[in-house]
Amino acid sequence: MSVTIRVADTFDNLERAFRDLVPAERRNAAYARAINKAIAQARTQWVRHISKSAQLPYAYVRRATVVFHASAARPVATLTVSGRYLTLFRYAEAAGGKPFLLPSGVVAGRWGLHRGAFIARMPNGHISIFARRSKKRLPIKQLYGPSVPRPLLNARKTDFTPEATKAISDKINEVILPLALHEIGREIDRVKARHGV
Repeated sequence: MSVTIRVADTFDNLERAFRDLVPAERRNAAYARAINKAIAQARTQWVRHISKSAQLPYAYVRRATVVFHASAARPVATLTVSGRYLTLFRYAEAAGGKPFLLPSGVVAGRWGLHRGAFIARMPNGHISIFARRSKKRLPIKQLYGPSVPRPLLNARKTDFTPEATKAISDKINEVILPLALHEIGREIDRVKARHGV
């Protein structure tokens, strides 16, 4: 899933102000740099939000977020959050507690007791929490916790929650204009230096 934030109004006003001072291709490059810096700051904000709400390590959540950067030819940046479901064993470990076995089941951190579950090591060395599907010995199924983007999704799991989207859009709207002005200022300084002014 990804988020799109429109900042066209900001750049339309800047375009009118700096049209005669900086060539178009340099203006577009400056806008792309400003967009990329803003999306990087928004990514940090979002990763903090997810890691705090899901109680996952910051580095794990950061690896699950991908930024597709803007360029002068395509001034659009996209922030995408994806992630597979974590096994319940890894999820409980990531939240700060190792799952442990009781006679009636497995306690997996704040996710409580899973009746009839057990911890097993597979021949390849993989350790996880499993549960039987019936009273027979086999088949067994591996138990999973939520995925990385899940804390950001609404109840229907179709879109991001309003507070998650607001956290991103507020951060981008806060930093995009100062960053764009800074980048345009750098381009004006380059034009001055090139012409000896």
